[in-house]
Amino acid sequence: MIQLVISTFILEIVNSNIYEVLELLIVPLLTITYLIRIKDKSLLFALFLVTYSVSDLINIIDQDRLYEIIYFTCNCLYILSYIFLLLEVLKTINLKTILKRFPAHFIVLLLLNLYIIFVMATIINPIDFETNHLSLVRIIEHLYNFVLLSLLSMSFLNYLLHEDTKSLLMFCGCLAITFSELLLIGYYYLSEQMLALGFVSTLLNICAFILFYYQSTLKPKANNSNSLANKE
Repeated sequence: MIQLVISTFILEIVNSNIYEVLELLIVPLLTITYLIRIKDKSLLFALFLVTYSVSDLINIIDQDRLYEIIYFTCNCLYILSYIFLLLEVLKTINLKTILKRFPAHFIVLLLLNLYIIFVMATIINPIDFETNHLSLVRIIEHLYNFVLLSLLSMSFLNYLLHEDTKSLLMFCGCLAITFSELLLIGYYYLSEQMLALGFVSTLLNICAFILFYYQSTLKPKANNSNSLANKE
């Protein structure tokens, strides 16, 4: 009986839009918490949270009216936020060291990213979006995926380079948010009837930002730069 009640409750949540609103509120709340509680703030990470939060708040106000200006504004803000996070990751990466120590990993990641971008293009390009700016929409969608995959790849190389808890949490967060976005592509562009995809995507998105927040509370290993210099 209890299992039936729990199953019914979960199904009602999935069939409603409540969880989507909760997802859009999570990041602004985490952003406020970060700005208030964290003393040693990273400017790039703060810009990532603030930019993402602004886009989420715009989405809440829009309430699925789907104005074109809202679409372009929000997606450009999301792309910009991921660029800020990518720059945050790149702060601790020496590309010369990466190519020297992990050439095979770099090549495999590059080929994998090119393949995924090709697959995404085969999914997105045939879609006839209801817009007067079809080419611009496709450019934004492809740029969105490119930046996201670049972030995932760099966070993985960052973990290989440092192998500490902070870089691991960053990579896991990037992995979760990438899978969240890929599931959304399946939900919006392939089958909106698969509501479970949207629910799982929301959970992954929330988990990603919780991981991002916790990694921001950690300090990188003080001996990382010295150990890297010795290895070179």
